[in-house]
Amino acid sequence: MDARSKRIAFVTAAVHGLVHACVLLLPPLIVDLRAAFGVSLLAVASVANGMYLAFGLAAVPGGWLADRLGSRRVLALSASGCGLATAAAAVAPSFAFFATALVLLGACAGLHHPSGLSLVSRGVARTDQGRALGIHGLGGSLGEALGPVGAALAARAFGWRWGFATASALALICAALVLSLHEVRVAASRAPRAEPRARLVELLGALRGFWRSPALRWLLLAGLAGGFVYRGVLTFLPLHVAGATLRGPLPGAGVITLVLLAGTAAQALGGSLTDRMPRERLFVVELMLFAPVLLLLGLGTGTWAVALAVGFGFLWSLAQPLAAALTATHAEARDHGLLYGVQLALSFGLGSFATTLGAALTTWGGTRLAFLGFGAAGVIQLAAAVGLLRATRRAGLPAAVQTSPAR
Repeated sequence: MDARSKRIAFVTAAVHGLVHACVLLLPPLIVDLRAAFGVSLLAVASVANGMYLAFGLAAVPGGWLADRLGSRRVLALSASGCGLATAAAAVAPSFAFFATALVLLGACAGLHHPSGLSLVSRGVARTDQGRALGIHGLGGSLGEALGPVGAALAARAFGWRWGFATASALALICAALVLSLHEVRVAASRAPRAEPRARLVELLGALRGFWRSPALRWLLLAGLAGGFVYRGVLTFLPLHVAGATLRGPLPGAGVITLVLLAGTAAQALGGSLTDRMPRERLFVVELMLFAPVLLLLGLGTGTWAVALAVGFGFLWSLAQPLAAALTATHAEARDHGLLYGVQLALSFGLGSFATTLGAALTTWGGTRLAFLGFGAAGVIQLAAAVGLLRATRRAGLPAAVQTSPAR
């Protein structure tokens, strides 16, 4: 990659790590928050659901704005908004105020993925996209890994509010880094000054176009199922593996950190494989390995469960650069922001209900029942990957389409 592409990859990776760290501050602090505000597990899970739902739903307007105002501007808005929201959470005087701050945090963090991914897909050459997306994903994995344990350490040493305060300062630094980038212009982008009604018609037309593509339909279903798995597993993994609610925040946060650190190398490997192999077939192979590990994780206990959780983290991260590159492969460059937004709205928005469903299943039958439910969603994701491969073959697209110039 040239210097400009590397700068785009590493700055977007930094923001990616930030937003994932911010939205994962909550799981290791469940015990502290229940004690501080005197609320139930279901109440905390419902707030988490609201934050993750906002995280997903914000992706659609975020992608639409990235296509019109520019990816860099929306990415800067995301980082600065996360800074304000985490500062509000840190000083929250009541649970209602805290819940509002977290929903705002989810909405601001949700602007990142369509703007960050579209900045990479438009600003980096197709032959280097896999590696750039791998760097972007690696940043997210590091943020996911360090955020929970950082919040837990801060809670143990100074109180739970310091985790959010630290995240606020880091968010503002990330916003400054984004503003140091140059905006990536896209030829044939749609006119930003159309009347509101014309913009709405244009938006609906683009969404219908996504739905008419069989390949994109399967990708969207895979994203929805994958988002359900991701949110459910990371929220309930401390309870399932380490019994975090009985031992304080740090053991559970340590499990999450171990799982997500296992994914950092997988992001780089996944990006490299994406640039070298037919993408649809690789997607199927990766998910054929992932689904059984996820199902076994629901049945495992103790050290065996920890080992399976590490395998989950590696295989999950391995597929992320590939999934992002597949989206870029099957859509026009001018639509990348919106399509990433729709995909992430389904993945993180509807997938957010895994927190509420997981809490209900845990209440009825323990975390084992909840994880079997997450495993079923993993099987659905595999089925969608097979559907994508078949749709591509029926359309007569050769393997060389993976490395063709951006359309």
